[in-house]
Amino acid sequence: MTDDIWSVELGRGFGVIDLGVTKEEVTRRLAEHKIALDADDEEDWLWVEELDAELRFKTTKPPVLREILVEDDRLRFASLPVIGKRLHEVVQLLKVDDSETLWRLERDDQESQRSNAIFPDFPTTDEMLLSGGTLWIPALGLGLGLVRGEITTVRLRKPEESPKKGLGPLTSAQRDLSSRQDLPRYLLRPHDPVSRGVNFVQMIPGVALAAALGLLFWRAFEYQRRWNEAPVVEGKVIEVKPPGEPFPRELTVAYRDQTGDEHRVVFHPADVYVVRAVGEKVEVRYLAEAPDQPLGPARFRDAAFLKYTPWGIGIVAAYLVLQVLLGALGWMMRRVSAKAISAAVPGTGT
Repeated sequence: MTDDIWSVELGRGFGVIDLGVTKEEVTRRLAEHKIALDADDEEDWLWVEELDAELRFKTTKPPVLREILVEDDRLRFASLPVIGKRLHEVVQLLKVDDSETLWRLERDDQESQRSNAIFPDFPTTDEMLLSGGTLWIPALGLGLGLVRGEITTVRLRKPEESPKKGLGPLTSAQRDLSSRQDLPRYLLRPHDPVSRGVNFVQMIPGVALAAALGLLFWRAFEYQRRWNEAPVVEGKVIEVKPPGEPFPRELTVAYRDQTGDEHRVVFHPADVYVVRAVGEKVEVRYLAEAPDQPLGPARFRDAAFLKYTPWGIGIVAAYLVLQVLLGALGWMMRRVSAKAISAAVPGTGT
């Protein structure tokens, strides 16, 4: 494949593909140059994988080529690359006045509306346009599609078939924004006041979550430490239920704390490992301030887990619910703000 195949001639096409020729002629020329193409059932569309190009045809009889979209980084304007470049660089290269340009948000994700543009019901920002807009230069039949500030798609039409309606021309502020060294990272951040405010508010629950979980972990650690150091006394099984069963469901244990006061507690088999019969000894631990609320040997090691895990689950659940509510509130605020400052929007068109 020669270098000439990647050369753009504005108003004509690129390589061996000419605007305005029939679909049959396009197919013949590609075959002559041994360039494979993927046919499609639709009469108004062809995909050329080797060129990373999409060809769009008019719905005439016969179909003729109306628009070429190319994303391959080998594409050249003369000897200069285009894909991956910043918008201001290419516009400066072409020596185009800002007034000769036209912004569009192209609707390329819907096959039935490939040639249509999106005219939002809210004001477009410079950041929005440089993040995903297409700058058309109608006099050249050229559209430059952007993703995060870099040209990713070149669109070619005949000048007379270029879009006539759009979202305004390129501005000096947009040129300055395009020249920012950190542009891709900058465009990822929200820049309108409502979004910044909503994002700040949404950060508060995250900070609160981290603080609450940190406090909960610290309290759980201290609680478990106290149980590990808790007084240990010997208890005795005085009753099992149901009586006479080899695997009772409850065991009543009597014990005395370190001050000599007697207490009774009902344990389950899982609290005391293998103790099952009246008269067997059981190790009992209790906190000094609550000698009547002991734990068996199989439970005290999990004391903090059993006490604080439900709290942790509750805190995380409350955080998630709050984030959903704040997200919905933020969406409504953006919609209200957009409608409040939106001017009349032009109709759609090509």
